[in-house]
Amino acid sequence: MLFSLFSFINRGFIFLLLLILANYIAPAEYGYLSLFSTVLMVIGYFICLSSEGYMSVSYFREGEQHLKSTFSTIFFLGVSITLLLLVIISIGGQSLANILDLPQHILFIAVFISFFTAMANVNLDYFRLKEKVKIYGLFSCSNAFLNFVLSIFLVKYCLLSWQGRVYAQIGCTALFGIYAIWFFQRRKLITFDFKHKLLPMLAWSIPIIPLHATNFLRQGLDRYIINYYHSIDDVGLFSFAMNIANIITMIGFGFNQSNSVEIYKILGDHNLTKLQKRQSLSKQKTTMFFVYLISTILITISCYFIIPLILPKYSYSMKYFLILSLYGFFVCVYLMFTNFLYFYKKTKLIMYASVGSSLLHLLLSLLLTQYSLFLTCFIYSLSQGLFAFLVMFYANRTLRSTIGES
Repeated sequence: MLFSLFSFINRGFIFLLLLILANYIAPAEYGYLSLFSTVLMVIGYFICLSSEGYMSVSYFREGEQHLKSTFSTIFFLGVSITLLLLVIISIGGQSLANILDLPQHILFIAVFISFFTAMANVNLDYFRLKEKVKIYGLFSCSNAFLNFVLSIFLVKYCLLSWQGRVYAQIGCTALFGIYAIWFFQRRKLITFDFKHKLLPMLAWSIPIIPLHATNFLRQGLDRYIINYYHSIDDVGLFSFAMNIANIITMIGFGFNQSNSVEIYKILGDHNLTKLQKRQSLSKQKTTMFFVYLISTILITISCYFIIPLILPKYSYSMKYFLILSLYGFFVCVYLMFTNFLYFYKKTKLIMYASVGSSLLHLLLSLLLTQYSLFLTCFIYSLSQGLFAFLVMFYANRTLRSTIGES
């Protein structure tokens, strides 16, 4: 619960920051910040070939002795992809900048933010696996607080508009990312002897790349479609509504910080019988489902009436939020079940579900977004609901074949 609490605080700072920044930047500038976030999202999926999550699986399936080779592989992949992306942007950066409607130097910054973020997240994962609650809380909350303060300073007092938020991100992620590398090096957890780990990790992580990349189809490409058919102001209003809906997903990700470790512990405990595992997991799933459902209802009602009072220029986006809140709930349902597939290395099944639902989302968005953003919101809820259902189906089927889950 402490790990979940720290996650809530961390994400709470980010959410509060986005609300405060909305006071100082216009919807159009909010739109450009959203476009940058989509670029950051895509680079983040590829920066370590989505291998960061393997540390948790390796720790509970293979033991602590594999941590050194696991982190070293993640670090090697991160450095390699970072250098490759920097070369690509150097060669075709201006063309990419024109296509993405962002300055070229912002693209360079996005690459470094993604790399340092990956390193900092792996460090946090290490603290979480070792159950070092105090240092985890200090590390994560300090990062969030510093990001919060620096962003407001650069946007409000230095008048850097949406780019002030970008500069704050690179400053904070560099600080904590470099610390993470130093931390692992000091504990002699960096080695060049990781060839035996590279292929198993890639077999696990590569199917996750399409899974993550398809999130861009649902959460990133839509911004460009909206910008094409409507305006950058509409991108800002829609993005603001999505950020409010992310309060609900924040609940899911927060609980998942501890929930995923607990699931891995139960499934990896050879002293528990299959019946005991079934009973523990069944109780956990039921509890989390109602937590997410009640949280969604309370957050939806509260935000719909409060946000227009404190941010009237974004009040119209609350109509989008009413629909997108259902999307947030489906994200939480997905998080309930995806851990089972990760543990049993069924990442291909997640990929199939993600690709299928995302292609449907893209097709409907291309056809319908031009008519109304309300239709775009319905598409979000529909595609995420389908994705959550498919992951739940695959997870229950996997559990039935392993521990006899009914």
